[in-house]
Amino acid sequence: MAFDRCGTWRIVTSTSGQSEGAWRTVRITDVECILLRGDETYGTRRNEADAIDQGDWLALIRVETDQGLVGWSEVETLTTAAPSIVQGTSMGPIGFHTLRDVLMDEDPSDTERLWNKMFVGTAYYGRRGIALHCMSAIDNCLWSIKAQAASVPLYEMLGGRKQDTLPAYASSLFWDDPEDNHRAARAFVDAGYRAAKFGWGPFGEDAGRDTEILSAIREALGPDRDLMIDPGWYGIGRSDGYRFRTRRENLELCHRVAPYNPVWVEDFIHPEYVGDYAYVRERSPVPLAAGEQLTTIWDFRRYLDSGCVDILQPDLTRCGGLTVALLIAESAAEHDVDVITHSWISDLLHGYSTHYMATLARARYVEFNAAQSRLSRGVTSGTMSLNDDGTLPVPETPGLGVDVDVEFVEHHRVN
Repeated sequence: MAFDRCGTWRIVTSTSGQSEGAWRTVRITDVECILLRGDETYGTRRNEADAIDQGDWLALIRVETDQGLVGWSEVETLTTAAPSIVQGTSMGPIGFHTLRDVLMDEDPSDTERLWNKMFVGTAYYGRRGIALHCMSAIDNCLWSIKAQAASVPLYEMLGGRKQDTLPAYASSLFWDDPEDNHRAARAFVDAGYRAAKFGWGPFGEDAGRDTEILSAIREALGPDRDLMIDPGWYGIGRSDGYRFRTRRENLELCHRVAPYNPVWVEDFIHPEYVGDYAYVRERSPVPLAAGEQLTTIWDFRRYLDSGCVDILQPDLTRCGGLTVALLIAESAAEHDVDVITHSWISDLLHGYSTHYMATLARARYVEFNAAQSRLSRGVTSGTMSLNDDGTLPVPETPGLGVDVDVEFVEHHRVN
């Protein structure tokens, strides 16, 4: 492999009839969404501190080139719709196209142009939501392919590594019983994590029980490990998922959790209610974090310009992929706001997040899903594992550095 003067990588060939050094551009030959189904249902293992399922569906995106370079990423949200968006039938003019049709025979190194082409090609039904999530995964794949072609770890393509390892925090769900939450937090401490985040579940149904749960978790973590809280914005516990908290209720929540010294409270206001975030942040005794459901740089700039959060949490499989994430980091630095990625499902996302976070000058933590299901855990060969000091190593092999278990994928594939 080599780079031309424009930064495009090409294959150096030496075949009969051609002189050494002839150039041939690498081309995309396939873009596929593979729908997987597991054998668990969301939240069924609520009494196990080391494993809570994220659901029984997962979609993987696979981008292949004519030189055998392959990129993998994932789609988590409404995965059953993803195959239609990726490889369905394009209809009508530009704006009604599916992503595979947009990308076929393109040069995968031209990430910025291809991002814009995907965005315009899906404009009538995309711009946010599942179409952007599929775009994000494809964009990640293209960056992985670029790094493979250059025979360098992905972080080199993103601007270079600032640190070799990253502090990891364990991410899990709240359990119903305070004792189960204590046991889970203690297990994370014993595993070496420097911090833990709990979210969703029963939180918000009963203020008294919330207090008992947080007390149990803080006791288990001790004073030296950080706690993050994710109450969810979708409603009050499980009682009414369609009623959002009022501004007053959100502010009361922040005051209620403050005694447990959380590093942040995240994503507990509807993502469109930017004014509510700004109102609460101005009065909150604890820092606010959000961003896992935002898409495109314009969403993130709206949050930054409004001054409504202390920490931005882009999800690399939702925000627009690494192409957008690089812009987010630049804009966040201008506003002196930290970026800590949301990284919840499989080791594919952990890998992308670790490479990205390693390039940031101020990388406080990387999120690590400590409660993977058999499906999300099984899609990769081997797992990213925690160092003894509670950090995650940044992969060093060319590309993403996380291998997909193709046999497992084929076994769980839905035709």
